[in-house]
Amino acid sequence: MSDQTNLTNFSGDKKAWPVYMTIGNVPSTIRNRPGSMAILLLGLLPIPAKLAKSSRADKLQRLINADTVRGVFKLIFAPLNGAAREGAPIDYADGKIWRCFLIMSGWIADHMENVTLHGIKSNACPKCEVHPEELGSRAGHHRARDYARYERYEHENPFLDSETHDAAHARYTNETHGIRRGQNVFQGLVRVLMPDLHKPDMLNTIYLGLFKHLRDWIQGFLKKHARQQAFDDAWKALPTYPGFFVPKKAYREVTQWHGKEMRKLGCCLLGVLTVALRQPDSTQVQPFRRALTCVRSLLDFTMMAQYRSQTPETISYMEEYATQFHETKDIFLEFRISKRTQEKADELRKGMRRQRAQMRERVPPSQRRRIRDDDREEENDQGMELIHSESNINFVKIPLISHFRDHIYMFGNIPKYSTEYGKLAHKEQIKDGWRRTNEIDAARQILSSYSRQHAIHMRILNLEFLQRAGADLPTEVVEHLEKTRPAPTPPAHRRMLNGLRDNIHDVVDLGRACDISPETICPELIRYSRLSLPPDRRLPENPAILRTLPVELLTQLEILVLAYLESGVYDIQRARCTGAQLFRNQTSRNDCVWIQAGGENMYGALRGHVPARLIALFKIRSGYM
Repeated sequence: MSDQTNLTNFSGDKKAWPVYMTIGNVPSTIRNRPGSMAILLLGLLPIPAKLAKSSRADKLQRLINADTVRGVFKLIFAPLNGAAREGAPIDYADGKIWRCFLIMSGWIADHMENVTLHGIKSNACPKCEVHPEELGSRAGHHRARDYARYERYEHENPFLDSETHDAAHARYTNETHGIRRGQNVFQGLVRVLMPDLHKPDMLNTIYLGLFKHLRDWIQGFLKKHARQQAFDDAWKALPTYPGFFVPKKAYREVTQWHGKEMRKLGCCLLGVLTVALRQPDSTQVQPFRRALTCVRSLLDFTMMAQYRSQTPETISYMEEYATQFHETKDIFLEFRISKRTQEKADELRKGMRRQRAQMRERVPPSQRRRIRDDDREEENDQGMELIHSESNINFVKIPLISHFRDHIYMFGNIPKYSTEYGKLAHKEQIKDGWRRTNEIDAARQILSSYSRQHAIHMRILNLEFLQRAGADLPTEVVEHLEKTRPAPTPPAHRRMLNGLRDNIHDVVDLGRACDISPETICPELIRYSRLSLPPDRRLPENPAILRTLPVELLTQLEILVLAYLESGVYDIQRARCTGAQLFRNQTSRNDCVWIQAGGENMYGALRGHVPARLIALFKIRSGYM
């Protein structure tokens, strides 16, 4: 795993290029958990300076930089070849020594790093040999990349500038398949299939790739049909929901879209777009329907790709959604227009207007307006025909989604190979170490700082294991372990109330804060106590005593929900209720939740659940509960 990161934001332009390592037999739920120490820092790669594109000296320097990076990786991979070929003895927790063959199974990085490390061009797919002009098509029928064949061509034709037939064939192969000669850092690895090293990534392929382009397409589509204001109104009217952050700005006012914002965009984009495209006229029905189908298919594909457990049915759904996206994405083709094509379309319109201006002088004034309208419609039709003929939706993120199916069958679910976890490792292993340095020879200080930190953590884990096994440890060691041991996590089924509000002491204060009289709230509390609480925890049924019970009013309820198709993995849903108070200096927030109002045979598919809006979150503390 590798990923460049910035160390400074406003000055210095300091960057780091870390290389991480993890092992595949650790469950992804543990490996991808922050603080699990399953992702280890191997080293920091040299970052070459930015160079121009035209200078011959800069081109030579770029080749030298690529050779340097390849030499560094050769040093990093040298111990791995021996372990993959002959195996290495490793002490296991069962007390035995096992001979293990350490084989690189994947390299997690964004597309531009895969381009650099695999030695391919930026418009080439690292998995298959799709031609750059066919990137917008489905890549399932293209041949997988054979890096061994490229390496053989390189050895057989060391001088590509010669005029031999083999050299010409090698040049054609490199140009057609987007190969950069001699720049693949993975060449020579034992028992490694280089096409399988690339792993699909939701963050860079979907959220920062396809969603970024889709956002621009939708903006152009809304502008063409004069629906931008309707989209912004629906965007700003989104209600609160647990786990969803309500947008603070209009859609067009948001200037920076990161992975988190793109993920939230996928949750609400289809609904907002459907509202904005309501009540179309007769000429808009078909384009609106096709645009909604394209957006829906991409979002459905994204939702299915996030599953941590896949079945043949879910994979077939993914394929169906991907096919539907490819069939309908041409509705946004005119918004992928290049500058050159736009200039051609403008010249075409200007030429048509000059020709018709001369012809219009001989037309009677009563017919000029009708002819002008017909000419404008013909100009638009021919301009759109030119744009459609010369524009395309060809960029490298399109064919990458076609490889999701094969990856799931071979390696499992998509989310467990994500660059998000490498970005989380940056904070603890790189940026915290950078802040401790004096910025002189910082790379050595970062590596030394993390090595000490990792050694201490491993020592603490070993001592905790010995303590649980009943070993006799010194008193000062036991005291230190008690201080460093984290607080116990609550049970998975427990719900947590947070956000204590002031000036609420008893049931009377609670009723005043919720604008409910004590004569109304006390009978309701007594009725709830009779129906829902066990006898030993029921509230007193005397209203005078009930009014004096201490009460805590809170603003947040954390609900742990079992993750879909998972066992023992929970998602935290946060329901907020601020009453009349403002939430984050904006409007008040009182979320809607599902409540159990009957047996599972009631309300059909809802199984006894009904939606309700929170009025208050509170605890009653007394000797009775």
